[in-house]
Amino acid sequence: MKIAFVGASGYGNVGDDTYPLVFAQQLPEHELVIYNSDLPRALPEDLDMLVMGGGGILYNHGKEGDAAGLSPHFCCMRFYMDEAIRRRIPWGFLSCGFQFQFNGEENDAARLKPWAPYLGQAHFVTLRSRRCVGIAQELCGREDVVFAPDAAYLYRPGAAASQGDMRSITLVPAGAVNARNALTNHYLRQFAGSGMSMTWLGMGAPADNHALLAEAAERFPQAQIIASPGPRAAYETIARSRLVITGRYHGMVFARACRVPFITPVDAPYKIRMENLDEDISAAATHFEVLRRHISG
Repeated sequence: MKIAFVGASGYGNVGDDTYPLVFAQQLPEHELVIYNSDLPRALPEDLDMLVMGGGGILYNHGKEGDAAGLSPHFCCMRFYMDEAIRRRIPWGFLSCGFQFQFNGEENDAARLKPWAPYLGQAHFVTLRSRRCVGIAQELCGREDVVFAPDAAYLYRPGAAASQGDMRSITLVPAGAVNARNALTNHYLRQFAGSGMSMTWLGMGAPADNHALLAEAAERFPQAQIIASPGPRAAYETIARSRLVITGRYHGMVFARACRVPFITPVDAPYKIRMENLDEDISAAATHFEVLRRHISG
């Protein structure tokens, strides 16, 4: 079966670039085609299924919108969904989440209404937090929206990571996790006496990381800087760490998958705050159990 996945991979964001690797690991018997959610291209004529996801692609905010209040991102996503509906191709959402701007949940949530008919028409909907499931149910009224932890929890590099000396603190910069932040520096002062080394791991897109990593290199010249690691290198760096301090969602995901202790800021973004740390991460396989039922059906 030829399956197209529409997500946000291709910009250098490690979390988003992990999803195609997970899809390939989970669905080796199928032909997969990967599309960027904001760069719409024509779907193959022989396409058998369309999957929107994974990641925080459910949003309708941006600097500019059209007269109907539709953001450029939503219009790009709509391009794919409308095409699947027109062709009567099975389609749905897999391991997605609602994405809100920092401290903008209330305003952004009010703009989600255009998603309602698409969430209602999709053949399947699996979301990565129980709060996201609740939002989807409020929008479209359907009761069969499925929750499972983020699909990136299933990612495993081909070979086991070397354990190294397990003496590094890894910082994944974003938001309050940066070289200027008082609380981040407080943590680092506390750990300095233990003799642990410091690694700054850039898991965002290069445009997001550049200034943060440059400042870290200036303030902490003894630290290791890993600017563009890719999923495998990021996973293995975190696996070798004694502790992870992360402002990025997938820094937390990789730390949990590797069973490495981690700290996130109190005022972390919505998707980190909404993560239930008591959930069994192996339940992320539920996304693919749902997908396989629709493939076989």
